[in-house]
Formats: sequence, structure tokens, C-alpha cells
Amino acid sequence: MQTLLIVLIGLHILAGVFWAGSTFAVARSGGAGAQTLFRPQMGAATITVLAGIGLWGILHRGAMGPMEHTLALGALCAIAAAGVQGATHRKNPLKGQRIAAGLLAVAVICMAIARFVGF
Repeated sequence: MQTLLIVLIGLHILAGVFWAGSTFAVARSGGAGAQTLFRPQMGAATITVLAGIGLWGILHRGAMGPMEHTLALGALCAIAAAGVQGATHRKNPLKGQRIAAGLLAVAVICMAIARFVGF
């Protein structure tokens, strides 16, 4: 169980850092590389979300407290970011990257502060 937890945390963090970082970079660069990075970003988004679901199932069973609500908000923002990127990648990739960057910033903040919420 501990090995599974380590693998899931590693996948969640590494894929999430690539996804968020590349989204921030593309949004800041005026959309340069948006088409080239679309597939790797969606792959990283998929891995991030699936690993997050696995982590939730292992670590957050039972009642929902302030920590779980904060993590759920971050997860919803991340899923919305993936949806925005997927929906806008052909017509207006820069707008989609910028919206997704904001949503992913909220998701990252939620993940960072979750353990401290409610104290």
C-alpha cells in the first residue's frame, strides 16, 4: 500500500507540474506552442486527475471536512481547466490556455493549503 501511495503521489505531482507549468508558459508567451503542447498537456491532465482520484480513494475515505472540501475545489478547478483546454484548442487556444492557467493556479493553491484549512 505504501508503494502504491508513493507512485500515485509521484505521478500526481510530476504530471501536474508539467501540465500547470506548460499552461502558464503558453499563456504567458501569447499562445506560442499551444498546438504542439496540446496532446502532452492533455496526457498530463489525464494522469494528474486519475492519480488524484486514486489518492482520494486511499487517503480521504469517510466524512468530508474542511481539507476535503478544499481539495475537492482544487480538483474541480483542474477538471474544468482540462475541459476548457480541450474545448478551445482549435478555435482560440490562447484564450483557453489563459483561462486554464487561472483555474490551475486555484487548483495548485488549494492543494498547497488544504492541510492547513480549518485549524
